[in-house]
Parts: sequence; structure tokens; C-alpha cells
Amino acid sequence: MSFFNKIKQLDLGPIAYKLMHPETGEGLTYQQVNRALSRYLMFLGLIYLYPNVAIAPNREIDHVWHQHILDTSKYAQDCQMLFGRFIHHFPYFGIRDEGDRQQLNAAFAQTEALFEKHFGINLAEAESSNSEDSSNDAKKPGVCVLVEHTNAMRPSVDIKVEISDFFG
Repeated sequence: MSFFNKIKQLDLGPIAYKLMHPETGEGLTYQQVNRALSRYLMFLGLIYLYPNVAIAPNREIDHVWHQHILDTSKYAQDCQMLFGRFIHHFPYFGIRDEGDRQQLNAAFAQTEALFEKHFGINLAEAESSNSEDSSNDAKKPGVCVLVEHTNAMRPSVDIKVEISDFFG
């Protein structure tokens, strides 16, 4: 099965739900989530096409990636289905020292060029700051539980992400 067909099989509804949730997610609108998920799928496509290249997402994509990763069992299953392996997230790239920051900038510039080449998208224009800063987060309860303590039914949003045949 082609990567494009695999990526169309992803259930993005739980990720959309989390991104849209006003308290435990980013509080994004349907349109913001649709755009962010579309960019995230393109990001995954670049990881597939360029397995030996450091692909650095913008913050918009990184927020989606974080929400996907936080659903650990779904993320592991999706990675296995798409790539045949787990795709690890390294959250320290670019913040360890100046040389590291320069490597991040170079990787991001390369990612921007690949987005332009494959999808005709200026990634800098695609980025948006959608999350709200809340100083009361420490006072709010979490809504987490180990998967073995629930029936693992995920809330979802029925979302139809519009993607062109960019992997055709």
C-alpha cells in the first residue's frame, strides 16, 4: 500500500478533539485544526520521503505532533502503520547551545524548502500562534488515566482534512 493510502487511513479525529478542547487542548477552531492537521500530514510525508534528513516542524505542526504523541498507544500504532517503526520526538533540538541552535535553524530552513518544493507552501506563512497562555494550569485537574483503567474510547471530531494527491 502506498504511503498516501496509508496516511488517508489515519484517524485524526481524536487529535482534532484534543486540539479543539478549550481546557485540556489548544482551544483551536475547526478551521485552525484542519489547517494544522493538513500541515502535519505533509510533515509526516517529508519524514517518509527523507528518512535521513533532519525535518524540523514549525510550532503549528509541533503542537499537533505533541498531541499525537501524548496518545501513546495511538501514536505508536500510527507510526508502525505509516513507517514500520516508531518515530521519536526529540524536544531539545536547538536549545542546548549556540551550535545546536544553528543546526536547528539549518534543519528548519531545509524543511521550509522541502515544503515549498513538494507542496508549494511557504511554511513561515502557515505558522500561527493558536495556543493561549494560562497561568492557572497548575490549579486545574488533569484528565489522564492509564489506558488499562479505561475502555480506551477516544472522543473524536468528525473531520475531513482536505489533502491533495501530493504523494501520488
